[in-house]
Amino acid sequence: MSMKSHSASLTVRARWLPFFPWPGSGPLRWRRADFIPRLALAVLAIRLFVVPAQGQLLGPSPESDIQQGAQVAKLVEQQIGLYSAPKTEAYLREVGDRLVAVVNDPRWKFTFQVVNQSEPNAFAIPGGGIYVSRGLLALLEREDELAGVLAHEIAHVTQRHSAKQERKGFLPGLLSLPGNVVGNVVGENLGALVNTPIDTVGGAWLSRYSRSQESESDRIGIRTAAQAGYDPIALADFLRRLEQDVASQTGQERRFSIFDSHPMTDTRLKDIQRRAAALTPVTKPRFAPDTAALFAKLDGMWWGENPDEGVFRKSQFLQPAIGFTIAFPEGWKHQNTPQYVISAHPKQEAVLLLGVAGTASDPEATGQELIAKMRAKARVEPVSTRKGSIGEFPAFVVTYLDRSGRAPAYLHFVWVAMAGRTYQLIGLGPEKHREALRNAALSLRPLTDVERGAVTGKRLRIVTAHQGERLESLSARAGNVWSPAYTALVNGLNVEADLKEGQPVKIAREERWTK
Repeated sequence: MSMKSHSASLTVRARWLPFFPWPGSGPLRWRRADFIPRLALAVLAIRLFVVPAQGQLLGPSPESDIQQGAQVAKLVEQQIGLYSAPKTEAYLREVGDRLVAVVNDPRWKFTFQVVNQSEPNAFAIPGGGIYVSRGLLALLEREDELAGVLAHEIAHVTQRHSAKQERKGFLPGLLSLPGNVVGNVVGENLGALVNTPIDTVGGAWLSRYSRSQESESDRIGIRTAAQAGYDPIALADFLRRLEQDVASQTGQERRFSIFDSHPMTDTRLKDIQRRAAALTPVTKPRFAPDTAALFAKLDGMWWGENPDEGVFRKSQFLQPAIGFTIAFPEGWKHQNTPQYVISAHPKQEAVLLLGVAGTASDPEATGQELIAKMRAKARVEPVSTRKGSIGEFPAFVVTYLDRSGRAPAYLHFVWVAMAGRTYQLIGLGPEKHREALRNAALSLRPLTDVERGAVTGKRLRIVTAHQGERLESLSARAGNVWSPAYTALVNGLNVEADLKEGQPVKIAREERWTK
């Protein structure tokens, strides 16, 4: 969960006695320190759906692409998130704008932004939005590689390539229940709050291109790069490094990769190399003229998990920027996006979500609106309603029992009005998971100063080598968390090579989170 425009001050009280009322329990009393959560809309209506992607699906005119692209851009920001790194963003725009000037196609409104995604990825949306992940930027060795990637994505836009991407929901088994409450009323009520979400559980918003479309974008992209003054062969070099990065994850949890949407083959690389050999790039200076200048544009980026958005430590989620923590059930599948934090049973039998319903309002009134809608649409009544407070903030709890599906399911809703917003905690699942949901809810509390101070992340840092030094000794000296082999891959070096005095080397260092 992101914290873009809000901050929080936290004073921890000596006593904090939470109590979450599932059916049959007593009144709601959560005693807690002040904290301002940046929780987003809780999505229960996660389902199988199709998102239109690029090009001709959007209609016959470029204007329709631009209109649809503006909608998709909002969803990218909400569901994946943008990464704030002013010097890196400015550099990305400089390179992108040079390529756009060569393309000289006024139909499109090109923008270039960094997405807050640790996996290496780049994608285009209708109308000209180009996105590059911080994970991809971390792999760059020279500006020509970045230009090749951006030129490729620009070609997808100008050629109006289209694709359909099926979105498999996070909880298809649970929400495919034919129950009136789960399938209709709850889905409509909460799903409408976020429009149509982009599913980021698998890594990012993607498009699927045909082999011929990829080949066309390669051909047009390297030509554009050469006309802008860049080495066209750099695209093949970078794609090969990306492939090596994915291969390096063997035996670990597989990282999402650009190859999920841009399939890599030997034939494709050879085609790029063959076509590039026939091109002569014009002579233009680079914005980052050497390795040191390029690496300086990347220094300080978070690599891997971004603690600004909150971090998972096994099943515990900690949000240092906001100041809260919650322990989800062990063994459940957890996901954090700018819009919501969610935990689901591995067999998709239950789910717990944190989110915000909107601006501050009377929690009981908000709950009564849901009750009225349930009554009108599904002809059901809650099994319990409870009015209480969380600290000094008013709260309201509504619980339903849905017996119309394959198995009875409890739905627990809590609304809390605080800090100008109405927050929600939602639990959904059968009786056998009630205790797990309740225990997780009870674990929601403010972070202590010690816990906040212990939150760390890995930052990309640039260090300079000593004469004759090797990566193993450099890593030990600089506190590098990457292995020498991976450090060599990211820097395009031989792991056994002797380094030169002052040679810049990218590493990743574990650093404490600070505001």
